[in-house]
Amino acid sequence: MIFLMRWQGNSLNTPQSKHGIVDLEFAKTGERLTQLRLFWNHSDVVENIFLDFLFIAAYTWFFVTACNFIKEKNPWLHWGKNFSGIAIAAGLFDVCENFLMPLVWNGRFGAGVLQIVYYCAAIKFILAAIVILYLLISIPFVLKSNR
Repeated sequence: MIFLMRWQGNSLNTPQSKHGIVDLEFAKTGERLTQLRLFWNHSDVVENIFLDFLFIAAYTWFFVTACNFIKEKNPWLHWGKNFSGIAIAAGLFDVCENFLMPLVWNGRFGAGVLQIVYYCAAIKFILAAIVILYLLISIPFVLKSNR
């Protein structure tokens, strides 16, 4: 899914938006949204947002599965259940963000809703980073317990 999203969203990488769709997620003002609208193809943005729903399912499934795997391989790493919940929360914030982004992009809501999209994206990235950190820290302990 990562490769598909990068390939499909390649047209969203411009000199004005070096981070593609992430620039829309963090477009806090109406001016920034207007700037992105000037340089992006409408159908590419909408398609990328809808593909992101598949990506959400994929990364949430991966994180939950990885957390549960770690919990099963090393019982003292019982935090796996908690981090599975954090992964699901990240996915839910991403779903909320993805429901609002097309509405904002199509002009159905004012720029004030961009603030909600912004905070949903920020919380999502923070939660996903926490899960990734847990997984990276846990890997050596799982490998050590398998010996």
